[in-house]
Amino acid sequence: FGGMNIADEYHSQWHDYMVAIKSDRWAAAFARKAIDGAPWPAAAPFVIAVNDRRGTEIRTALIQIIDRAARQIIVEHAYFSDDQIIEAVRRAAGRGVEVTVILPKHPDTHGHANRVTVNRLLQSNRNGSLKIYLFPRMSHAKVVMTDGVIAAVGSANLTPRSMVTSKELTLFVHGSKDDPFIEKLRNQLLRDISQSELVNRPFQVSAAEWIMAVAGKYTW
Repeated sequence: FGGMNIADEYHSQWHDYMVAIKSDRWAAAFARKAIDGAPWPAAAPFVIAVNDRRGTEIRTALIQIIDRAARQIIVEHAYFSDDQIIEAVRRAAGRGVEVTVILPKHPDTHGHANRVTVNRLLQSNRNGSLKIYLFPRMSHAKVVMTDGVIAAVGSANLTPRSMVTSKELTLFVHGSKDDPFIEKLRNQLLRDISQSELVNRPFQVSAAEWIMAVAGKYTW
């Protein structure tokens, strides 16, 4: 599970992240959680969080790991416009956490909303601890990593609709730097940063583009 939909562009053109659960025990727990809304077992080595109209587990958990980050946060997402997540990222940068945000340079949609978010983040980046990069092609990723040891990978976009009303699934892993999953994910995020272009100044956003940004923010 993860960001990829069943369409050619996701498999042959776009950059994305998926997770496979190989354990029969935890795969069955995943099905019960995703389909029936059953509680996630405390004994599992990771946590599956679900967003739907009954609750906002994913947004709550993302804000918690961002607020508790001590050294570093990496956010790679396709669509970023949720106010609560934006404010959590701003708080982290404000207390000196090294924050890196990676967005697609040419998103398939939500481009105006992404640019407005970039401007909001850059305008509050007084201590220079926040950096924003543009990935050269469409990245459909939905990944957050904090302090190099806590990871969130799933289907949920950082948008109001995805955080509140859409049915979404995200895997949260609390590990160590040497865990194979954490290490592989961290190295891939670093490769994505190395391929991306640093944003040095806010975007010029016209009044019409700002209106399209607001409309796009609440429709994707």
